[in-house]
Amino acid sequence: MKNPNWIRVYVSVTAAIIFAILCITGFTLVDGMDGGFALAFASLFCAISSIAVAMLFIYHAVVMDSILSDNRVLAHWTYPEIDAEHTAEQEFRDYQKRNRALFLIVGGMLGAVALFFLIFVEDGGVETAAVLCAIAIIIFIVSRIAPILERRRALKTSHEAYIAENGIIYEGAVYPFRSFLMKMDGVMIKDRDIKNPPVIVFSFTQLIGLYIIQPFEIAIPVPPGDDDRAREIVNTFGGGE
Repeated sequence: MKNPNWIRVYVSVTAAIIFAILCITGFTLVDGMDGGFALAFASLFCAISSIAVAMLFIYHAVVMDSILSDNRVLAHWTYPEIDAEHTAEQEFRDYQKRNRALFLIVGGMLGAVALFFLIFVEDGGVETAAVLCAIAIIIFIVSRIAPILERRRALKTSHEAYIAENGIIYEGAVYPFRSFLMKMDGVMIKDRDIKNPPVIVFSFTQLIGLYIIQPFEIAIPVPPGDDDRAREIVNTFGGGE
């Protein structure tokens, strides 16, 4: 399995460099009251955000490499195509919800600053507000496109799951049990019913912004005949039914 997180690291670092150049341009080549301050402020914010994202993906890439190269993996399961499609759709909806929450925070901050410039700053206030609103629109578009691209990636990737002591890999995406923005809170098993196979449910919380915590779950289906193995894994993490 290839590790897509390294590509995301390169993209995030490239974005950080571009935004840093725009920030310097806003301070040095554009008049501050003609939108220079707005360009510098927004570019600096985006550069810092890109660096934080790059650091997150670096950690995810390292964890994913360690899981793929570790002989102590607790379980490695593969799934048929139809199950993978169902999972990809569920992950797509969850990704959309998380992106909406993130955009409300980032877009709200940019909107508040734009409103401040529009109301209280006479010289260049309109231009500054326009630049900030344009950046908010770009972020909104990216937040809507990203889940679609991730769904396409999930449908094309290998349909398998790795469960290790430091994280899980499911449908090509890695979820570390602990990082500086995310941690696992619990694990449990849901038994088989008439329509659905048993699943191991890993509960996570993710920090969005400074104070908002967003919970989410990753449900890994248990292949037929591996029910006992699934319970052993849950017991390893101190979970239950």
